[in-house]
Amino acid sequence: MEGLGAAASIIAVVELAAKVASLCLEYSSAVKNARADIDRLRQQTNSLKTTVEGAQKLLQHPRTARLETLHKLRNALDETHPQLGNIAAKLEANLHTGRKAKAMRHMGLRALKWPFENKDVDKIIANLQRNQASFFAALQIDQTYVTNLAKILDISRKIDLPKLPVATGAAFDSQTNEHDPKCHPNTRVDLLAEIYRWVEDPSGRCIFWLCGMAGTGKSTISRTVAGRLSEKGVPGASFLFKKGDGDRGKAAVFFTTIASQLADKLPFLAPHVRNAIESDPTIAGKTKADQFRKLILEPLNKCKDDPRIPALVAVVIDALDECDREEDAIAIIRILSKAKEVTSVSLRFFVTSRPELPIRNGFSTIQGEYQDIALHQIPEPVVEHDISTFLRYELARIRDEYNIQPSKSLQVPPSWPREGDIRILVQMAVPLFIFAATVCRFVEDKGRSDPTRRLAKVLQYRTATHDSRLDKLDATYLPILNQLTAGRTGLDKADLLAEFRDIVGPIVLLAQPLSVGSLARLLDVEVQDVHDQLNSLHSVLDIPSQTDAPIRLFHLSFRDFLVDLTKRATNDFWIDETKYHNTLVDRCVRLMHRHLKRDICGLQIPGKLRSEVRQQTIDTSLPPEVRYACQYWVYHLQESKGSIRDGDPVHNFLTRQLLHWLEALGLLGRISESIGMVDDLLALLHPTDAAEVSVLLRDIRRVILSNRWIIDIAPLQVYVSALVFSPGRSVTRKLFRQEEPKWITTGPAVEEDWNACRQTLEGHSDSVSSVAFSPDSTLVASASADKTVKIWDTATGTCTQTLEGHSDWVSSVAFSPDSTLVASASADKTVKIWDTATGTCTQTLEGHSDWVSSVAFSPDSTLVASASYDETVKIWDTATGTCMQTLEGHSDWVSSVAFLPDSTLIASASCDKTVRIWDAATGTCTQTLEGHSDWVSSIAFSPDSTLVASGSRDKTVRIWDAATGTCTQTLEGHSGSVNSVAFSPDSTLVASGSRDKTVRIWDAATGTCTQTLEGHSDWVSSVAFSPDSTLVASASADETVKIWDTATSTCTQTLEGHSGWVSSVAFSPDSTNSQAGVSVTGQTYTAIITDSGYESMKRGASNFHEEDLGLAQEHESVEIDFDDQATIYSVASTALNDEDTFKTEFAETLLDRICPPDLDAELVSSRSTILPSLLRAFALRLGCPGSNKAEREVMYFVHKHRRYSTCGFVSLTHL
Repeated sequence: MEGLGAAASIIAVVELAAKVASLCLEYSSAVKNARADIDRLRQQTNSLKTTVEGAQKLLQHPRTARLETLHKLRNALDETHPQLGNIAAKLEANLHTGRKAKAMRHMGLRALKWPFENKDVDKIIANLQRNQASFFAALQIDQTYVTNLAKILDISRKIDLPKLPVATGAAFDSQTNEHDPKCHPNTRVDLLAEIYRWVEDPSGRCIFWLCGMAGTGKSTISRTVAGRLSEKGVPGASFLFKKGDGDRGKAAVFFTTIASQLADKLPFLAPHVRNAIESDPTIAGKTKADQFRKLILEPLNKCKDDPRIPALVAVVIDALDECDREEDAIAIIRILSKAKEVTSVSLRFFVTSRPELPIRNGFSTIQGEYQDIALHQIPEPVVEHDISTFLRYELARIRDEYNIQPSKSLQVPPSWPREGDIRILVQMAVPLFIFAATVCRFVEDKGRSDPTRRLAKVLQYRTATHDSRLDKLDATYLPILNQLTAGRTGLDKADLLAEFRDIVGPIVLLAQPLSVGSLARLLDVEVQDVHDQLNSLHSVLDIPSQTDAPIRLFHLSFRDFLVDLTKRATNDFWIDETKYHNTLVDRCVRLMHRHLKRDICGLQIPGKLRSEVRQQTIDTSLPPEVRYACQYWVYHLQESKGSIRDGDPVHNFLTRQLLHWLEALGLLGRISESIGMVDDLLALLHPTDAAEVSVLLRDIRRVILSNRWIIDIAPLQVYVSALVFSPGRSVTRKLFRQEEPKWITTGPAVEEDWNACRQTLEGHSDSVSSVAFSPDSTLVASASADKTVKIWDTATGTCTQTLEGHSDWVSSVAFSPDSTLVASASADKTVKIWDTATGTCTQTLEGHSDWVSSVAFSPDSTLVASASYDETVKIWDTATGTCMQTLEGHSDWVSSVAFLPDSTLIASASCDKTVRIWDAATGTCTQTLEGHSDWVSSIAFSPDSTLVASGSRDKTVRIWDAATGTCTQTLEGHSGSVNSVAFSPDSTLVASGSRDKTVRIWDAATGTCTQTLEGHSDWVSSVAFSPDSTLVASASADETVKIWDTATSTCTQTLEGHSGWVSSVAFSPDSTNSQAGVSVTGQTYTAIITDSGYESMKRGASNFHEEDLGLAQEHESVEIDFDDQATIYSVASTALNDEDTFKTEFAETLLDRICPPDLDAELVSSRSTILPSLLRAFALRLGCPGSNKAEREVMYFVHKHRRYSTCGFVSLTHL
């Protein structure tokens, strides 16, 4: 009876869950401002429903009677039923009610309001998740039931893998690594035992680092460990790095590959990984720290209460030193140390690498977090034993297999190999296992002479290991290579060696392995020529029998041996890297010239989305050798040490094939990589003979930066939006004007030339309060009222880290002088210290009793100073987080803080109208600088440490002697409060920005105002000098940044584009571009006005007119009359101040018409930012406040909708 009652309750719960999910779906299509909460609740309800349905099926299982306590299940059901009932009732009560709602529905408008706040949804989901866990616990699910349940529920294992890129062949058990060896039995016994003890030790370190020189057997040990853990049922993952093997050499897909494998091995983890992908569809392009946290750490921790969670999860990482970028390898090491933050399971990482300096430096930053062993330090007798055991077994196997042939006269003697020969081989090999493995492959090579003769050739080199002219790699590889030239002399030998280099040279230098056929087509040689050259190299190259499988090196040491510059005179087979990289550049460029063309996949429609193109179509149109050429030609040019000149092959390729190349990269999903490639090309320009190509490359970079996102979505837009939305004087646009679509009869209004704004960093969801350059100029940090700090790559504008942890708005941000740390101050009364590489919060500094307004690092990075509304300044130790000093004395809130350049003094500015100078070591106030008659808003030390400048609401700037506290100058002239002050790097000038809309330049010694810079139309919030003192940047509430020449008072640039007041500005410290300032703004929105189909554009579409928006005076009816032939626009816009209810509802309806709910997630997630700009656009139509500001077009957004195959555009007439 208990079972029947539970079954009945299950049916009721399933029905209620289905009802809630259905109601959520209805709200999802009608409500705009709570879409994320609605989707979260719907997903959780569906997940709960699936779990309960699975429980229902298990109750029907013959073993149900063996379940311990059905009443626990009944209790869980009884708790869940009323919760779902209350949710359903509240959703229904708010649905289909009210006269206004009915009227609006009659007009096609939606008036639904989501009845739950965000915090309510959080609580509901937490309760439902707890109930879901109760079902698992009540059912006492053992491993058998987990298997059954997974089959019944199909536990969300269908992760959208295209959104989670993986490195093919990186797993130890992939087909690519199928024949790679593992440790022979009775070898590495003690070492493997120690590794397994570490894995199983609950208190063990989270990382085991096995390091060793090239050829000492690290990879073999890795495969052995991974295989043993798999056999024992330990869930985990593996990533075997391999340089020159495509994605296996890149860190970009490292954590996504690991996450994908873990989700496959741990089915209950899959829903959490999937949710992470759905919450952030761009996670694959985010930083490695973000990927680790969102795809691995957080999903594992969310499984803490799941009874299926194992005690141990192990990940094997081999050859970390073969990661392409050293900084990526270091970052991975630091990120892996965060495994200790996983509380649900013991997460272990087994890592192998060569003991290269960057790797050693990486591990030095996580002292105490890992266990390590160096293979080259294992006692020699142990290594000799292991190599001897391996050789005896392998040579005996080779003998026995060879002797299977019927002719006894050709058989190898049973006593072969002799004991003395084995001892010699062992001496030659120690400590390199790669020597032993290569020798065995060479001796076994079928189709050659018998094993005894081939072993004899190896033994001829027994003195090589003791000869100063030859090392162990010579003894490893020369026996194999010298057979190629045996009996050849003179020109015959020289020709043979040249043929060897022409084929093998490119193979060992390729950035990604290619098959025999693809290699032949890339090098423009016959396939048979490649086969002929490789026939004798099966001992050193993995040459598959399948013609389309790539050729791989057995070991990277073969490449090292061939390109070693010190062997140039002694190694006949030496390969000149520079020469053959240059050869590969030439072949890549020639191949792209022959193959690339417009619309290479035959898509025809410019708006065709890449996601809609079949992979088979792309693979057929862009065969492997062409894909290789598109991705790696710049890499080979860089490695060839060449330079780019006007009119050379590179310049010629860019002027003819640029758009075809970018289209191909777009189709391959690699368009973002083109920015780095262009940067590499710029670095290769000839210093005196590259004027034209230099201008072209800089213009190309601007085109890609402005359009990469749309090319990535719809690659053929490289011929449309990338051209027509570029400035009229764009070199790229002029060069490829013939490629612009003929059906665009009236182009959009664009600027004549690129403006000075190099990057617009978008991503914050609220106003930005502070910005700072890293001292090495590679990064920018921004602090926002959205409670986050973002780290941006200055070269690409990519957000590399989002630092989350503050519970209130972040007011100030600063980099440490060594660029490794960021400090952030917040209204949550804390200061946080962040690691810039990993995004990890290393310290939370608590102690202030009110919000923190300003933060600064000491020049030696050991201290952080924070100023607060609690009227104090605190000094913190960055390493320990200890508060070293609390500086008390101000009688009102402290607005700004700064260190003296030598770290000995600190200055603080306060609303109490004073500036105080403090001894950083003792906390003593050495000076109180009094004289201002209103609160002090800004302070700055002169770079030579002798002066302090302060700006105040009393409209003055004061210059103080830092040593005596004497006011040496009072700078008067501003007619409004002074918001910002800054010293020039040479300490001779002071700049001040004021509410009087001016910037003034003052002589610090005399107090004379040397310049008054007028031009802003609203108050100036921030000023900064360029590193060479020749320029001043000013940020203003007029939404612009201006660049001024300090010598002439001329405004050299007005940087426009912000749609809100600009609060902060800074120059790049390296002065590589003195106008490359960074500014931040309150809010920037993008509005999509309307949409159309490409076919209708070809027929000729009318422009979008203001008549397409209409509104009756009495708000009784709303008419939206969009022509289906109208177009998509994106208009820079600001939020409307007067947002009455009806206008909001109208704008929501307008948004719904042009931005339907079933769009891609990327667009749906931006709806909340689109709405305010729709209000702005609507304000223009109604003549509301602020409507007199002209709107300018920027770029359009192609989106996917079932009614349209693509989108086109024409000119937008100003509303």
